[in-house]
Amino acid sequence: MTIKVSYKPLKEYVVYKIIKYSSTDELARRTVIEGNPMSHPYLKWINGIAYRLNYPASAFLSENLVEQFLDGIVWVEIEYAEMAKINPSAPEIRLKLENTGIPVLDNSDDVNETELITWLKTNGK
Repeated sequence: MTIKVSYKPLKEYVVYKIIKYSSTDELARRTVIEGNPMSHPYLKWINGIAYRLNYPASAFLSENLVEQFLDGIVWVEIEYAEMAKINPSAPEIRLKLENTGIPVLDNSDDVNETELITWLKTNGK
């Protein structure tokens, strides 16, 4: 039996909402509050930006959005805050009030999201 493997790269992000927070603490707090019990909250980091991406809820997915996804077009909401660098020995944001830490993943190797964050730094303000 031979399994076919194909590669269909992402062609476009459509950014439908941008929220910039004044600090990484605010972004991390929002991430914790809006989290769900099925997944651990975390943030990503690329080139001076801590962020998270949100995608349209499945209730809003239309046949048109599904077709766009299959064509390599992804709709996203970006929530972010400036974060000059990530600390490799302790990659998290500590929230004292909530007594928790939010992991921050260095996502610099993701070519697609690096292009998205580069766009955000130039156009998203």
